[in-house]
Amino acid sequence: MENKNIEVQGHCLSNESSFRKNLISRINRIAGQLRGIEKMILNHVKCDEILNQVASVKSALNGIAKVVLEAHLRSCVVEEIKSGFEKQATSELIETLSKLMDKNGNKTQESNDNIIRKVEKQIATIKECIEKDECCSSILKEIALIKNELDSMSKVILEGHIRNCLVRDIKLGLEEKVVDDFLYTINKMIK
Repeated sequence: MENKNIEVQGHCLSNESSFRKNLISRINRIAGQLRGIEKMILNHVKCDEILNQVASVKSALNGIAKVVLEAHLRSCVVEEIKSGFEKQATSELIETLSKLMDKNGNKTQESNDNIIRKVEKQIATIKECIEKDECCSSILKEIALIKNELDSMSKVILEGHIRNCLVRDIKLGLEEKVVDDFLYTINKMIK
């Protein structure tokens, strides 16, 4: 992650002014990008250019989310687990990550085996669409469904990891390595 030495004094976000100024600067840039998108829409700019700007805003928001998540993990979560409040800390972390990762706000109730079977069927459907030379939109719809299923599976695995491995390793005093590894994984998942 970007900010390895976040100093925390009883808060998830650092009281260090440079840390907060960095976040505010990033938020201001995003606000400017949004105003730019609004102007593009009003000026009838090509849709693909507008979509590229929207993707940039989403990426910038994810960047801020990752920095704040790192600060939260390294301070609040670690301290709560060490203080015996692991159930509360893990529940809140799971809920937060679920919201960050889930575009639809759906809570997964399926087993990973069921999700894998669904994805296998969807991949077969894509193959059939390609072989039949069907419309690209059919293929794209199946890909979107697969991505949603894989996100669901990731959330199930992530929840188990947080409740078991993360808590165990922090209690063993391995918080630096486990938090670094966890942040590396989350960085790949939040896109």
